[in-house]
Amino acid sequence: MPELVQGGRILVIDDQETTRYVFRRILSGAGFKVTEAKTGAEGLAQALEDPDIIISDVNLPDMLGYDLSRRLKSNPSTSAIPVLQISASFISDESKAQALEGGADSYLAQPVEPAILIAQVHALIRMRKAEVSSRLSARHWQTTFDALSDGLALINPGGVVTRANQSLLQLLDLNHSDADGKTIADVFNLRFDTPFADFIATRTLGQPMELSYGSRWFRVRYDPVNADPREEDGFIFLLTEVTHQRKLQETLKMTERLAATGRLAHVIAHEINNPLEALANLLYLIHHSPSLDEMNRGFVSQSLTELERISQITKQILAYHRESKEPLLTDGTDLLQGVLSMFRPQMIVSRVELRTHFKASRPVWVHPGEMRQAFSNLVSNALDAMGDSGGTLCIRCIDTTDSQTRRKGVRFIFSDSGSGISHDTLPHIFDAFYTTKGLKGSGIGLWLTSEVIAKHRGRIRARSRTAGSYKGTLFDVFLPQRGPDQLA
Repeated sequence: MPELVQGGRILVIDDQETTRYVFRRILSGAGFKVTEAKTGAEGLAQALEDPDIIISDVNLPDMLGYDLSRRLKSNPSTSAIPVLQISASFISDESKAQALEGGADSYLAQPVEPAILIAQVHALIRMRKAEVSSRLSARHWQTTFDALSDGLALINPGGVVTRANQSLLQLLDLNHSDADGKTIADVFNLRFDTPFADFIATRTLGQPMELSYGSRWFRVRYDPVNADPREEDGFIFLLTEVTHQRKLQETLKMTERLAATGRLAHVIAHEINNPLEALANLLYLIHHSPSLDEMNRGFVSQSLTELERISQITKQILAYHRESKEPLLTDGTDLLQGVLSMFRPQMIVSRVELRTHFKASRPVWVHPGEMRQAFSNLVSNALDAMGDSGGTLCIRCIDTTDSQTRRKGVRFIFSDSGSGISHDTLPHIFDAFYTTKGLKGSGIGLWLTSEVIAKHRGRIRARSRTAGSYKGTLFDVFLPQRGPDQLA
C-alpha cells in the first residue's frame, strides 16, 4: 500500500460534465489531485491505479453506484479504497442504506455544500490512513509472531487455540489444522505423555515445566493473560526447546564422572606400583633360589610374567591420564595400546574380537591426552555399534603419505562390524550435539574427536554400510608429521 500524501488523489465517477467540473473545482481548490471517469467501467479501470478516495454518482449510464461499490470491495486490489456515493435522485433513507450495505463508506445527497464535501473527504482520508496503519501494524505483529524461535499459541478463555505461530507447529510437527480451533488440551495430549490436566494441576504459576516429546525436551509455560484483573482474558502457551541444554547437562555430568573415575584409576595405579615392585623383587629372589625345584621354578616364572602384565597395565593407566600442556613426540602404536588396554575387559564381556596391525615407525607431535580421548571415542562408538552380540574390531596404524597434500604422516584406521550408519545420518555425525542415541548420547564425542584432529592439522573421514557382508563403519584418521610449533 503506497503512503498517503498530503491532499491525496481523488477519482470522480459521474456521467455529467457539469457535476465533474464542480467537484474538480472544489477538490482542486482544497489541494487534491482529481481524475475523472464517465462510466462505471472506466471508473473500475482507473481504480486499479489506487486513488485515495472514489466519489461516485449512484445513477451511472452502465451500472448503478451500488453495483460499482460491490465490485470495488470484492476486488482485493481496490477493496481498501474508501467510496463516497453522491446522488440527487436517490436521497431516501432506503437508498442511503442500500448504498452503505453495498460497500460505500459514506453517502451524501445533492446539492452538497463545498465545506461538507471537503470535510467528508478529509474524514475518509483519515479513516483510510488509520486502516493502512492498522493493517501495517497487524502485518508487523504477525511477522514478529511467526519469527519467534519459541513456540507460541494464544488461547481464548474457553481453552481453544485462536492462533499458533510457525515455530510451535514446527517444534511439535503439527499442521495448522492440528492446532487452529482445537482445544489446547487436545493439542498438548497429541505430543506429550503427561496429560494436560496433570500438567495444569502440578505446574507452578509463572514457572515452566520440562517435558519430552520423542527424543526432544521442551520448557513449557501456560500462563493467564490478565489485561483486566476482574476477568480472565485467555492464556499464553509458550514452548522453548531445551534439548541441547539438557544434553549439555548430561554431558557435563558424564564428564565429571569420567574425570573422577580417571583420577581414581590414576591414584590406584600409582599406589599399586610400590607393592608390585616389592612383589616382583621377592619373586625374583625366589626364582633364583638354589633350593627351588624345577616345577616350582616354573610356577614362579609364570607369576613373574603375569606380574609384568599387571605392571604394564598400571603404567598404561598412568600414561593415559597424564596431562601434557605441550605437544610431545609420540609413537602412534603406544597411543593405541594405551587406549585399547582400557577397553579390553569390555571387549571380552561383549565377545568382540580385536585385530590389530601396527606398522608405523614415524612418531608424531601430539597432545597425548587429547589424542587418547579422540581415539577412545572412536573405539567406544565401535563397541556400542556392535553391542552385546559381539563382532570384530580392526585397528591399523601405518606410515603413509596423504594423497591430496603429499604430506608424510601416520594413518589410523578403526573399522567395526556393527550396525552401520545410515546414508542420511552420515553427513551429520561430526556436528555438535548430533546423536542418534537420544539422551543416552551426548552428541559431542565425534564432534570433539574431529576438533582434536583438526587442531593437530589432521583429517578424519568415515564410511559406513548398513547391510551386506561388509556391514559396519570405518573411520580413517590421518596425522601429519609436524613440529611442535606447527600445531594449531
